[in-house]
Amino acid sequence: MTALLLALTIAAGAPAGGGYGYEPLQQIGDESVEVVERLGEPIPAGLRFYDAFHNQVALKDFLGQGKPAVLTLVYFECPMLCSLVLKGLIKGLNETGLQFGQDYQGITVSFDPKDTPRTAAEAQRGYLAGVRGLDRARAQDWPFLTGGEANARELAEALGFKYRYDEPTRQFAHPAVAFVLTAEGRISRYLYGIEFPGRDLRLALVEASGGRVGTSFDRVLLKCFRYDPASGRYRVYATNFVRGGALLAGLGLAAGLAFLWQKEWKRKRGAA
Repeated sequence: MTALLLALTIAAGAPAGGGYGYEPLQQIGDESVEVVERLGEPIPAGLRFYDAFHNQVALKDFLGQGKPAVLTLVYFECPMLCSLVLKGLIKGLNETGLQFGQDYQGITVSFDPKDTPRTAAEAQRGYLAGVRGLDRARAQDWPFLTGGEANARELAEALGFKYRYDEPTRQFAHPAVAFVLTAEGRISRYLYGIEFPGRDLRLALVEASGGRVGTSFDRVLLKCFRYDPASGRYRVYATNFVRGGALLAGLGLAAGLAFLWQKEWKRKRGAA
């Protein structure tokens, strides 16, 4: 097992005493469960949470390193949906061909004030075991953060992530979505559902990085693909696709004419 997983195992066994500033759960019965997209807006990077090692950290500690970030809002006692989102996200990231910790950053924040660094460490250890390239990464490359109702609410509000606590079931109702952030902490893309195709994630990360991540071919693909809000997927952008096809056809025609002209010139020269 990697050093990262070993460190998380130790953190999980550390005492989870008081002093973390947890507030009691608040029932918000009339609030709808939805996502209000706020593309291009910054997240409140100064918000402070606790990581799996009981360290108080700010969101900005994981941003501004020249690479995009994939952020998720979950709670660790979620009976199903949060687990499906995280597992689907990790599966998709593994299919991107990008290197965890080098090409992108992960951030997971719990909005359940009952979650502690201990439960965060257990969740982090379990989920990140499936990430490719874990042996070359550090714990801070994908922190699992906890820290109370107020900060989680402020972050969720900035992201447009609407959730509510249901007292009868003692569960949270919330959307299934992952957020792609720029290195500066601005919201670049919303990806919905519990399955995240590797191509979509790769294009979203290349887009959020401003082309600093990925290859030249990825940047060409972004000229032909655009994010379609209706389907929640990257689709062929017809105008650029047609332009690209016309350009290739034009180049092919020019190459053919040049070949025929050169062949005719050689024939005439030989006859002379």
